[in-house]
This record gives sequence, C-alpha cells and structure tokens, in this order.
Amino acid sequence: MLASRTYSSAAPPPKDQSPKDQPPTNSPTPGGEPRRRERLLPATGPLSPIGISLFLITAGGILYYFTAMKARVREERIRNRGKMETTGKAEVGGPYTLTDQDGNAATDKTFHGRFALVYFGFCHCPDICPDELDKIGDALDILDRSPETKDAVQPVFITCDPQRDSPEAIKSYLQQFHPKFVGLTGSIDQVRTACKAYRVYFSKPPKVAENQDYLVDHSIFSYFMDPDGQFVDVYGKDKTAQQMADGIAGSVARFRSAGRAIERE
Repeated sequence: MLASRTYSSAAPPPKDQSPKDQPPTNSPTPGGEPRRRERLLPATGPLSPIGISLFLITAGGILYYFTAMKARVREERIRNRGKMETTGKAEVGGPYTLTDQDGNAATDKTFHGRFALVYFGFCHCPDICPDELDKIGDALDILDRSPETKDAVQPVFITCDPQRDSPEAIKSYLQQFHPKFVGLTGSIDQVRTACKAYRVYFSKPPKVAENQDYLVDHSIFSYFMDPDGQFVDVYGKDKTAQQMADGIAGSVARFRSAGRAIERE
C-alpha cells in the first residue's frame, strides 16, 4: 500500500506540476491570457522616443537657423542704414543759380556759413504750402528764443512754378510768413536744376491754357542743410514746429561741439 504524500502550505509546488496549474504572474485577461505591462510611449511612430528626439533636433535646428538669419538681417539693415545716411548726405543738395525776391543772383553758396531750411513750393498753393511755411516760421520763433540757436538758420523758399512766380510775386507772397524768408525763382531750367539737386519731384498739368489756374504737384519736405551746404535732415508734414525746432537745435549743438562757428545776420 502506497504511503500518502503531505505538503506543507509553505512548501514549493512539485516539479511535475503543469504550468496551467501555476498561478499567473500578471492579471489575467478575459480570455485567460496574462496581460502585458503597458508602455508609456510606443516603440515606433512620431510619439516614440526616437520620433520625439528627431522632432526636438529638427526644431532646434530651425530655431537656430531663424535666429542666425534674424541677426544677419539686423546687421545688414544697420550696414544699409549707414550707406543710406552717407549716400543721402551726398545726394541731397548741390549747385544751382537762381534769383531772389529782390532780383539779386543767388546760388547754393549764398547760404554757406549758416544753416539753411529749404522748402520747395509755389505761390498759388491753396493750403499745403501755407501750412508748411507757417510751421517753418513757428520753428524759427522757437529757435530764436535761445541764444544758442538765435539767427542760426536761414529759411529759403524755392518755387516749383517759375512761370507764374516772379521775384515780385514771391516777395509779396512771403510777406504773409516769417520776415527772414528768402524766396528764389528763375528760368524753368534753373528751377529744374535746383529741384534735381534736392531730389524734389514736381509736376504741373501738361496742357494749360493762357491765364488758366492750375496746381503744381510737388514733394512736401523741408531740407535742413549745414553751413557747409551738406544735407543734415529732412522734415515732412508729420513733424510739428516743436519737433522741427528740437531737431535743428540738436544739429546746431553738435556742430558747435565740433568747434565750428556759425555766421550770424
């Protein structure tokens, strides 16, 4: 008679026990198969560790490229700005020969030794020219309050309409504005030469009957020139008289700090 086997509850199961009888190591699935441990990231695809690494490398490369390009563009702008400033000073202003409101000959050198504020317009202008000439006069009044800038600037009016703006007409017209204004006119070719020197655009209707009124389309800027006849700055319609005076005062101060003198009236 065979002896019966007894097992302790703490003893390991017999070696001949089948795997089916062993307890599962993982939680069973509904079909009885053991459930695999879930992965935080897929092994392949864009969300896999390799995919994320490639994305970060690509994004870093793009960021570096655009940062480098932005710095390059900024440097290029700075270089171009310097070229534009140098070119602008060389290209604005130049020799001309005209006639002032008293019938005297006047050239660009007539105003050397003092700063000049040059405006191109015409006497029959209904609104823009009077507004700009008034603004120039107001700026001059502001500058004349300080001994550092008093009488340092000569305002100059050059007509874009020499066919109608004779010296007498200009003299009568400028009496409405600041008494320091000097008005210049001349032949069509002489005026065209002055406008070209200052890069001023002007145009009148192509067909005008005799005694017919017309308007002249022209650039609306005041050109600020130093005592050497070199271009310093330009002021448009958007600048107020105070802003214009402040800009001029700064230029005058820099000119004086360089040890240069300004002729006075």
